[in-house]
Amino acid sequence: MIEPAAALQHWAKWAVDTGNWRQTCAGIEKHYANNPERYVHADDAEKRFRFKYDQRTGELVERLVNTLPDQEKLVLRARHVHFPHLADDIVARRLAMSARAFDTTLLAATVRFGRIWRESHRVAA
Repeated sequence: MIEPAAALQHWAKWAVDTGNWRQTCAGIEKHYANNPERYVHADDAEKRFRFKYDQRTGELVERLVNTLPDQEKLVLRARHVHFPHLADDIVARRLAMSARAFDTTLLAATVRFGRIWRESHRVAA
C-alpha cells in the first residue's frame, strides 16, 4: 500500500495527462493523426526521466476524492491538480477564500482522504 500523499501525487499526474498519440481523435485529419512523425519532439528524451504515475491509483483516488464534500474536493483539486506550484495564499485567492479557510479546509480534506484511503486498502488487503 502506498501512502495517501503519494496517492495524491499519482492522482495529480493522472488528472493532467492529456493522453498519448494513440488516443488522438483522428476524424477528418486521419492522415495526419496516423503519421507517427507528428508525435516525435525534441524533448521526448527528457520525458523518460519524469515522474511516472500509476493509472489505477489515479482512478481510485479520483473515485475517493469524489466522495468528499464539495468544498474539500474543490480545495484538493486546486492544490494538487490545477495550481500545484502556487503558494497556498494565492490558491486561496483564486478560490475566493481566506487563507485561513483554505488551510483549514485543505487540512480537513487531507486528513479525511488519508482515512478513507487507509480504510479502502485495509478492506482490500
